[in-house]
Amino acid sequence: MLLNRLKILLPILLLISTTACNKEEPVIPSEEPLIELDFSTPPFDLQAADARFAEDIPYDQYESTQFDILLPTSATPTPLVVFIHGGGFTGGDKQFAYSSDYQASVIELLSNGIAVATINYRLLEGNETVGVLKSLNDAKRAVQYLRYIHQELNVDKDKIGLFGSSAGASTSLWIATNDDFKDPNNTDPVLRQSTRVQGVALRATQSSLDIENRWINDVFEDFGSSWDDLLAGFGEEALFRFYGINSWEEYESPTIDQYRKSVDMLSLLSADDPEIWVTNTGGHNNVPQTQGSFNHHPFHAREIKEFADAVGVPNVATYGKPLLFSDPSNEDFVDFFIRKLGE
Repeated sequence: MLLNRLKILLPILLLISTTACNKEEPVIPSEEPLIELDFSTPPFDLQAADARFAEDIPYDQYESTQFDILLPTSATPTPLVVFIHGGGFTGGDKQFAYSSDYQASVIELLSNGIAVATINYRLLEGNETVGVLKSLNDAKRAVQYLRYIHQELNVDKDKIGLFGSSAGASTSLWIATNDDFKDPNNTDPVLRQSTRVQGVALRATQSSLDIENRWINDVFEDFGSSWDDLLAGFGEEALFRFYGINSWEEYESPTIDQYRKSVDMLSLLSADDPEIWVTNTGGHNNVPQTQGSFNHHPFHAREIKEFADAVGVPNVATYGKPLLFSDPSNEDFVDFFIRKLGE
């Protein structure tokens, strides 16, 4: 009886064994890449730096919301520095990163295994209804989008720094001093990404975009500048466009009071903000009289340092023409990023 059962079971056991041995591992489909990069010739001679270049990559739906990127060849994810151009929020272009002023810096970053992106954003228009927050929020989204596609870029999303000049500098400071903008429950996966960065470098920056309060009461306090003085240099039309309004009645409203607070980077500074590198040495230390001298005065950098020191944010500051203060380290912004993104 037992022998007969074994004769019956043996073919079944052999079939099960053979099937198990021949069974293939389940095929797990690979995720589709979020973006396919189209590489082209870099915009300038990268010399010995080994990097690939892609341009005009959209990060939002608007014509101007695009970025270029230079990616160093690396077997492991690289840090990233995002360049944000200046131009008073009314002009400028992402190609500023390729100008003779910055080519050597870009090459040095790439040679140290740090990727470089440079972004465009929407500019203020003649009939502006949104104001500077339009430009600021575009730059914020660009940072989030770069994090969103970090695998496709071979970028370390936890090692990102921001560099800006003039309006790009104040934009970088605004992103750095705000709490994390990530919205984990947003239906847009880009907006679920963090906006926190490891360091920001600012050149010819504004300290705050709350012009009336902060510039009069802090930045230019030494000169006793009045609101009329500032308006004479800055211009009423420029002020209205800055906040997306067209009358003094709108300016005096609680809505604009809150708007100004939302772009006051000095009051937004807190101890958990990233380290700041800042230099304002292009303008003289005397009384500002033009829009340019109001925007880029050395005292903007002075206030950033004083407020950062007060809340415990590390900083590397240099300001004044002639020089009023220079950080003992003499660290330039490239060395700053090599240090910060290597921590």
